[in-house]
Amino acid sequence: MNTHLHEIDLGRRVYVYFNLHKKCWSVRQAGKVVMHANRLCLKDVRYLVAEGGRNKVLQSGVKNVHAGLSGYLVKTVPNIPEVSYDVTYNPFKYNSFVSIENKKPIQHSDYAYLEAGQKYRNVEAIFDIDKVENCITI
Repeated sequence: MNTHLHEIDLGRRVYVYFNLHKKCWSVRQAGKVVMHANRLCLKDVRYLVAEGGRNKVLQSGVKNVHAGLSGYLVKTVPNIPEVSYDVTYNPFKYNSFVSIENKKPIQHSDYAYLEAGQKYRNVEAIFDIDKVENCITI
């Protein structure tokens, strides 16, 4: 894969989206694609969908880059995730990224592990159990 790690400022967020033509993840920073990867890890992840871009897809039926993840590139994610969900996005079914298991919207995760190949792609949202437990009130 085309990697220009020297061009990436690890202290700034990147925007990552699945590249339909290359069948891999494209990593953009400051408006410029700085890397392509089959696997990568992000921290402090936001799951973003541009409503205008999604509407254009719905009207035309032609896909465009309007959804992706924003976060900080990291070398690894926690070894044993306390809580994790496989995440998907389909502009024809959902207006946000959702958990594959229960279809609930996902807007943020502590980490994400992204993997892609010629016939598949996967995004796993990983949460710190302490933060999950602390945000539940009974």
